[in-house]
Amino acid sequence: MIDVKFLPEKLRKAQVIVVIDVLRATTTMVTAIANGCKYIKPVETLEKARKFKGEFLICGERDGIKPRDFDCGNSPLEYTNVKGEKLILTTTNGTKTLKKVEKLSNNIILGAFVNFTATLNFLQNFSDILFVCAGNNGEISFEDIQVAGAFVHGLSNKMLSDSALVSMYMWEGLKKPNFFGVHAKKLKSLHFDKDLDFAKKLDLYDIVVEYKYGKVKAR
Repeated sequence: MIDVKFLPEKLRKAQVIVVIDVLRATTTMVTAIANGCKYIKPVETLEKARKFKGEFLICGERDGIKPRDFDCGNSPLEYTNVKGEKLILTTTNGTKTLKKVEKLSNNIILGAFVNFTATLNFLQNFSDILFVCAGNNGEISFEDIQVAGAFVHGLSNKMLSDSALVSMYMWEGLKKPNFFGVHAKKLKSLHFDKDLDFAKKLDLYDIVVEYKYGKVKAR
């Protein structure tokens, strides 16, 4: 069954779980790994992140903004020069969702547009896939559901749940990434227009990125 959770709630085990926080955590993590980052360790809180100061680059955001004492925020454009680095990342929605699913599958994959085709090709090998949208502060994310729908469209020869059908038909109506939901508008108001443009780009990277044993890394 191909299934979509619009929020990280009522989760279940699956052969593969794909976590989607396209604005911006999964886009940012894929970008960092593609640019040579050794691995990323997601944590839930700012306090946990700060404990790693000196050992890792400390990265993340709250309400879209980088804490003053952090090395980097959550803009993918900040992660073009991280070759050989180890990162700690904490975000409002995405990293918390990774922690929620970490015991539910042996294959936890990050979903984004920037490495879409490589990820879709990997997913073709499985019949039981759960897409988990991180959402936005407990509300569904228009942009996350687009990404899920694009993947479901590419997997439509398999058995689909009702939520998978909803996301697929939404994507088929849009036909291309179109970011104008509440969170996109908030990021625009914070002058992250370039992040929105970047996160819409398809197939910048030919890699699959996974979360395993507490680390995000290339598969």
